Amino acid sequence: MSAALVLLWCVAALLAIGFLAIALIRLSATTRVVYMASFVVCATALTVALTHLIGKATSASTLVLPLGLPWLGANFRLDMLSALFLVVVNLGGAAASLYGLGYGRHETAPARVLPFFPAFLAAMNLVVLADDAYTFLLSWEFMSLSSWALVMSHHREQDNTRAGYIYLVMASFGTLALLLAFGLLAGPSGDYGFAMIRAGTPAPWISGLVLGLILLGAGSKAGLVPLHVWLPLAHPAAPSHVSALMSGIMTKVAVYGFIRIVFDLLGPPAWWWSTVVLTLGGATAVLGVLYALMQHDLKRLLAYHTVENIGIIFIGLGLALAFEANGLAAAAALA
Repeated sequence: MSAALVLLWCVAALLAIGFLAIALIRLSATTRVVYMASFVVCATALTVALTHLIGKATSASTLVLPLGLPWLGANFRLDMLSALFLVVVNLGGAAASLYGLGYGRHETAPARVLPFFPAFLAAMNLVVLADDAYTFLLSWEFMSLSSWALVMSHHREQDNTRAGYIYLVMASFGTLALLLAFGLLAGPSGDYGFAMIRAGTPAPWISGLVLGLILLGAGSKAGLVPLHVWLPLAHPAAPSHVSALMSGIMTKVAVYGFIRIVFDLLGPPAWWWSTVVLTLGGATAVLGVLYALMQHDLKRLLAYHTVENIGIIFIGLGLALAFEANGLAAAAALA
């Protein structure tokens, strides 16, 4: 059984746990069952991803399912980049599940949290495994909607409804930007598979436009300034272990999306790409620190520190683009 297939079975198991939570929601043991089962599945996926990463597999593990677009199917791929981010996703998912075992006992609205928690974990795994534009966008939107449901779990509390609304608007805006970017990458031939996009050579003006759209799409999910407005609102609204997943893991899935498209699918970078990314990353890091200094609420403080960390990550990515544009592959990998 291939590693990609094992990971997809883990995704299916997480989705099944979500449905099980709905069926057993009235039972007192449901909280323990859901979080313990989520922990076991995440630990399994973590082991598979680590084995692929440490084993330095010579080839990517791929799988095509007869789903999605009839002429394309649903394509999934496990390579070194996706394995690295799957380690991040499932390590965070396992930790959040363990924390949920204790935290969940005091949850006032378990029926609004338990079905969506494993679904959120499944969605993040699917985004990282996706190997075509349709599957990627579908998984991305699934990730947005499941996390939105968790943000709205305490919708009767003051300001939580506003936080959920702003988050949903920003998530929809980001998905639209990604949709336009993939449309430009696919071109008139409609080649939405990542392998076909990777083999193409878009015109320089198209590459520049795609870069801007990816910064809007992935940046809105990651928390790049000025697209970070949802993060300090949604962070306090969500349950604590969900806040940890959103700020610590989901934002890194957005970073994965940026790396996958810009460094893998878009082709050789132009010299000016790094300037744009470095400017946005620097502004995000500085403003994140300044906003954090003015906060008194712990969750909002952590949210702005997440913004700062995302800025630092994008500074590194901007340097990597600069090095790659000048043929310094080793320095780009180090950045």
